Amino acid sequence: MWNWLRRNAEPLEAAGALVTAAAALVAITVIPWQISAADRIGRDQTAREIYREFLNLTAQKPELAAADYCALPESSERVAYTAYVEYLLYTTEQMIDTDPSWRGPMESYLSDHMAYLCSNEDWASLSEDVFGIVQGLRAGCGQVAACPQG
Repeated sequence: MWNWLRRNAEPLEAAGALVTAAAALVAITVIPWQISAADRIGRDQTAREIYREFLNLTAQKPELAAADYCALPESSERVAYTAYVEYLLYTTEQMIDTDPSWRGPMESYLSDHMAYLCSNEDWASLSEDVFGIVQGLRAGCGQVAACPQG
């Protein structure tokens, strides 16, 4: 056996080098894929937690989900409502980034807040997808009664 190993040492070393190179090539391809998959799973889980928290907030504060923005007095009620809609916009961004099929349900939530969406002009900080939804909804602002000017 030792004689055979001595006679075939060079071919065995070459085969070992080929196996090592193949393993390195597989690692170079698989590791980025694994990192990407782990990142995707993490973002999906985070988005679902944010959505769950949004639903929890809606259940705890249904008056925010059904508030008439124009009828809210300039007080803590309006601040709370504004924060609620901003959180809804953030939730929308997270859910659409995770899965574009969430666009319809999130657009439905946002359509309940047309008076707020139509009363505000500054949407530059939104992601492209959420900005598109807001702009699409704002196209219907002519059919929404404007808030009376104080």
